[in-house]
Amino acid sequence: LFRIAGMPMVENCMRGYNSCVFAYGQTGSGKTHTMLGDITSKDSENRGLILRAFEHLFSTIRKARLSFWVNENLRYTCRCSFLEIYNEQITDLLEPSSTNLQVREDARKGVYVESLSEFEVNCLKDVTQLLLQGASNRKVAATNMNRESSRSHSVLTCVIESTWEREAVINRRYGRLNLVDLAGSERYVSSGAENDRLKEAVNINKSLSTLGLVIMVLVDVANGKQRHVPYRDSKLTYLLQDSLGGNSKTMIISTVSPSICCSLDTLSTLKFAQRAKFICNNVRFMKVSYDSLLQERDTEVREIKEQCED
Repeated sequence: LFRIAGMPMVENCMRGYNSCVFAYGQTGSGKTHTMLGDITSKDSENRGLILRAFEHLFSTIRKARLSFWVNENLRYTCRCSFLEIYNEQITDLLEPSSTNLQVREDARKGVYVESLSEFEVNCLKDVTQLLLQGASNRKVAATNMNRESSRSHSVLTCVIESTWEREAVINRRYGRLNLVDLAGSERYVSSGAENDRLKEAVNINKSLSTLGLVIMVLVDVANGKQRHVPYRDSKLTYLLQDSLGGNSKTMIISTVSPSICCSLDTLSTLKFAQRAKFICNNVRFMKVSYDSLLQERDTEVREIKEQCED
């Protein structure tokens, strides 16, 4: 699974393309096991896609530094953030006191979370420590369907930036890798949800319903129809706007249960995946030279001076 879903996304990101992998399915069907797995041991066969992705990332960086790129002063920087969306509120899992963070949109940055902490990672051990810290702060609870059901959506983001010098020009290339573990879709009756659990289930299903609606609208857009895409109807779809029909290469992993009593949820998951296949993203290469950045800065300074003179 990692060779098909994880490895290409890491390599795309290193080449300067935004990438996203997320797991979707009924609660208890294996989403968290697929994405996180066993994070206590780097050698465990049960380690998830996230740890395997970073293993491949750091291995590729080491090889790149030993190749011909070394003559061009190639440097890589990797910065990670880890958040959860719980009851439509965003919490920084690495700084849990930072709650109810806001999603912003900027012409240069794109969609981002304001005041979200970022940490530089240089090896797999650094990533594992962040995962352990974040996972311990994540909301989980027992339901009839899953003894440790994830009650929130989690998004681990890694910005991979590389710089190199060629013909006296310093170039910069960067890509954003989103690794998403969604809360499980479930029916209120089968989940046994009550009180707080019921409120959680309502919010989970609301955000997943919005995700499904966004997918359906994007399919219509791909077929040439003029439709408004309701990204802002939930924090999840607003945050993943680039990954859904925007500037990103996206892989969706659909997880299902083999149990016959879950057949309706399995059918719903498969229909979701079938629709998502028809979405067309608008992927762009994320590379800039320092010369172009300086020109952009000079233009901004000139415009500000003109405004002040007026």
